Amino acid sequence: MKNTWLLLTIPLFFFHKNVSGQSGLSVIQGIVYNTENNPAMFSTAVLMNKDSVFMNGTLIGEDGMFRFEKLNAGAYHIMVRNIEFQTYISYRITINESDIIDLGSIHLKTKTNNLEEVVIKGEKALVEVHSDKMVYNVSASVNATGNNALELLSKSPGIRVDMDNNIILQGKTGVQIYINGRPSRISGSDLANMLEGMQSENIESIEIISNPSARYDAEGTGGIINIVMKKSMATGFNGSLTGSYSKGIEPRANAGTNINYNGEKINFFSSLNYSDNNYTFNRNEIMLREDYSLTMISLRPTNKRGINFSGGMDYRINKEQTLSFDARVLVDKRISPQTSNTIIDDLSEVDPSEILIAKTMDDGGSDNYNANLHYSFVPNRSSEFSADISFGIYSSTRDTKQPNWYYSMDTTLLRSIESQFSANTDIDLFSTQVDYVRRFGKASISSGGKYSYISTKNSLDFYNIEDDNPILDPDRSNNFTYLEKVAAAYIIISWKPTDKISMNAGVRFENTSSLGELISANPGPDDIVPRNYNSIFPNISISFDDKKKHALSLSYSRRINRPNYQNLNPFESKLSELSSWRGNPFLEPNYITNYQVSYSLMRKLVISNTFSITENYFARLFQTDGDKGTVISPQNMDNAIVNGLSVSYPLTVSKWWEFTAFFLYNYEDYSGGLGGYSINMEKHIQEFRMQNALKLPLKFNMELSFYATSPHVWRGATTIDGYYRIDLGLKRVFFNEKLLVQVSAWDIFETGTTYYYSSNYGGMVIDGDAFFDGRRIAVNASYKFGNQNIKKRKVKSSLDNELNRISE
Repeated sequence: MKNTWLLLTIPLFFFHKNVSGQSGLSVIQGIVYNTENNPAMFSTAVLMNKDSVFMNGTLIGEDGMFRFEKLNAGAYHIMVRNIEFQTYISYRITINESDIIDLGSIHLKTKTNNLEEVVIKGEKALVEVHSDKMVYNVSASVNATGNNALELLSKSPGIRVDMDNNIILQGKTGVQIYINGRPSRISGSDLANMLEGMQSENIESIEIISNPSARYDAEGTGGIINIVMKKSMATGFNGSLTGSYSKGIEPRANAGTNINYNGEKINFFSSLNYSDNNYTFNRNEIMLREDYSLTMISLRPTNKRGINFSGGMDYRINKEQTLSFDARVLVDKRISPQTSNTIIDDLSEVDPSEILIAKTMDDGGSDNYNANLHYSFVPNRSSEFSADISFGIYSSTRDTKQPNWYYSMDTTLLRSIESQFSANTDIDLFSTQVDYVRRFGKASISSGGKYSYISTKNSLDFYNIEDDNPILDPDRSNNFTYLEKVAAAYIIISWKPTDKISMNAGVRFENTSSLGELISANPGPDDIVPRNYNSIFPNISISFDDKKKHALSLSYSRRINRPNYQNLNPFESKLSELSSWRGNPFLEPNYITNYQVSYSLMRKLVISNTFSITENYFARLFQTDGDKGTVISPQNMDNAIVNGLSVSYPLTVSKWWEFTAFFLYNYEDYSGGLGGYSINMEKHIQEFRMQNALKLPLKFNMELSFYATSPHVWRGATTIDGYYRIDLGLKRVFFNEKLLVQVSAWDIFETGTTYYYSSNYGGMVIDGDAFFDGRRIAVNASYKFGNQNIKKRKVKSSLDNELNRISE
């Protein structure tokens, strides 16, 4: 029987040598086992594009392995056929240039009588490690249950989220967030609000790209994180219902649904999610200056409710052309009452001077609307053209009341001050981009251009309260507008002189034009700040791959991080009675130069060494303001140097145990000065993350993850102590894999919920701790309905006749 199989398959492989036509740099590989866990020799492995059209095929030998090389960037499926077993079709595999995708072990199942459709059975690894990026498969993670996108990032390899909700990738700030391959183009607290409104139930994976090519925007000194939303590939009508609940100090709940339809010409997808989440942030802090000290205890609970909708449609005009449209809507409302008690101690006196009791009520929300239109034209295997146009509208409101009471130490009321303010932000976003790729044998040229426009309008109305009536204070109110235009063009030349060596050289040119304007009752010389500057960003890489054990790559790149409008607005915004925020209109963009060497062994172990220098590094520094107040302001530091070593190792220990280990060591050096004070900080920082996926009896799956970090730098001048965290999750499927139930416990020993921090510069010593509601139990259930399978009729190609012959 097996000999007959082999003879019938041979003509197929004479044929597909002429039709594969691939000349790229990427690889998809795996190993196939039968039901007895032996290599499934004489099976057929078939490579299909995203529309299930045949691209290539190979006969699997005695080792059970298959490998498709020289693949272009795009989306693919792998199909494995054997006359004795069920046909296997993988999940959708999206690859970029120079990716090496290892599908690991594929286990064929006993054949049934139903030949009309095949079921998607491919199990994703929890973490995929590639030469140029790392992928955290959220949909495969039990511990992702009930998290929002910002929390998921903090659980991803190499990523840390600080107390200001800034995202740090391998020790570097200035990270750009992409959604489905497109930049989100908002930053600061607005970005954090958007990510908190995106729930894990709608996220497929998180792609971590530490050293992007010239094709990406040069914005982002820390690299790029691409959040890939879920999108069903099954044919016909299908969908799912999801719900999750978690409890720590406060409860959180989420519920949602998605509905999809995939036909011959049209693919429609949509999702709707509602969340009602409660957060807790408590802080204790002591600030010591030459003549007085402040001791503060602060409690800030927050309730945030939001609706998240995303949807779109792919229209396959013909085999060469596709038109896609997608849109996202995020709407949230939040209430955040804060209570703080501060002991004000005059060090020249024996006893403390007075106590400040403040009760702050924040009431606000945000609306985020985004739409994108994408056109793709692939006339042949040698060229492709694509065009994008994107629109976005973002608005946020914040109404704050701040009553303050000063008491003597014997509880006598000394005075009271009450104020309130309204802060509104409106952002309009627009961008358009074109890309073209042309291949010439072993070489290719990629080129393109982009234009983006951001218009930001901010208003702050400050009121003094007199006899319970708000009176507008024009001296403390303002309007700030910020316009930014970026025009860019790039070209990348790729060349593969041999089967083992690849070279890429690219350059991106960007012109930035910006205008910041402050309108207030007291005009000043810093009210209007225009800028216009040109920047060149080279990107060069060379790689060696022997296709067996060893792979080595070297790369060099330069990137930029532009200040956002929140950092540029020079007007002062009160955070509390004794602290405020003030932007810096003369904040310069910072530039980073990256050098990276990566080595891969056996397609598993990846070791990377990165050296980067950031010029004009952004730091948020405390400064004195009046007798007892402080103001936080962003400043340009001289340099930030990061020299890091990262090690990633995914391993299949057995049929029931897979784990991924990630280790990062960074030497970080921050230097600069402010007001005659110099700041020099050196840190040796280590991070370790291990994620285990285990298959247990009775069809249970368990996930155990461990994360630890040593002391590290916050805001460029503050040290945060090290901590560790352990998460545990369990899941099981029911009713023919339609119902999925997951239970997870986060930070089960409560060792990563409190951050201890300290700083000493500019005549101020600060020591404090911040507590987050991070120890939680979460339960999630999701139910699939409709067709979850891929119809066999989707495979329409010249391969059909040969496959039918093999099956006879």
